[in-house]
Amino acid sequence: MSTFQGQGTDYNPVLPDRLQEKMESEKKKGLKLYLDFVIDGTASMYTIFPAVYFAIMHFIESLERYEIHPLLGITVIRDEAGGEETEQLPFSDGEPFTEDVADFMRQVRAIRLYGGSNDGRESVHQAIRHSLAKFPSPGRNKAILVFSDAYGSNDYEEYLDYPLGQAVFFTTDELSQEDFRFCFVREDGCYDEEASPMFLPVEKLLKPMSAELLDNVVKPLKDLLKGVSIGI
Repeated sequence: MSTFQGQGTDYNPVLPDRLQEKMESEKKKGLKLYLDFVIDGTASMYTIFPAVYFAIMHFIESLERYEIHPLLGITVIRDEAGGEETEQLPFSDGEPFTEDVADFMRQVRAIRLYGGSNDGRESVHQAIRHSLAKFPSPGRNKAILVFSDAYGSNDYEEYLDYPLGQAVFFTTDELSQEDFRFCFVREDGCYDEEASPMFLPVEKLLKPMSAELLDNVVKPLKDLLKGVSIGI
């Protein structure tokens, strides 16, 4: 039987259930905040790693107070120049991002601290490139948080092909002087040629987490969902 109706009548085709569910799922993903935590896993991080762990937990809890439950990922910085390989840790379901905070924090705790270069320079740029390439799509609702005590990077990458909303570094003065070329997206969807990463001293994590520090990190991340849309 034909379902076509004559002129002057609206025709609204009904999508198959599976396709409709898939589109709704993609829409929800597009409106999610994606955070990848790029964490130095070299041996020198031994003393500061517990502080990194608790700082990450505080950031996630603060986002949840704003009713934001981000998709979380982990990339581990290694010394690729010394033969080590950058790691991207999967979660219990095999996916590179998870909303399961308990599963995420278990993986953070499980990071093995070993190796690293003799001069304190690690493959930070390479790890960031791996991190950005892991996002399912570029866009304003993507951000990375980098934690490293490296005195610099022993490699170089540019990230202009991976638009994102924010990059926050907890690191040394030496590493903050490196040339990190990101492509940031503004709320109106245009590229922001004047934006730059946020650099904070990694030593700040060794002190009690202040409300000011939490706000400085969390509020810009929360605001990344402003202006985010998906064309479905």
